[in-house]
Amino acid sequence: MAIEIKEKSGMFEIVGNISSQNMASVKNYLESIMHSSDKITLNIEKVEAMDTSGAFMLERLYKNASLKNKVISIIGRQNKKIANMMQNTKTHYILSNDRV
Repeated sequence: MAIEIKEKSGMFEIVGNISSQNMASVKNYLESIMHSSDKITLNIEKVEAMDTSGAFMLERLYKNASLKNKVISIIGRQNKKIANMMQNTKTHYILSNDRV
């Protein structure tokens, strides 16, 4: 499935799969948004699948945001399609408790 990033009312939503094939484009896009904004809300509840490199890319993005004094809230704790991957890679801590 192709990946799509939509912006709605200041929140960015990823639809599709996050994998090693597309993670560089997702990372570059989100970093460009962080460059111009101090706070980002990223919704990954509609992500259909994620591999380990996708989970670690989101973790790096999360850590880099805090190093730059920026806030990134990643919504997706309820997405059962990626829950196991986030648990197995120990990256689930980056997910916000808030739900859209």
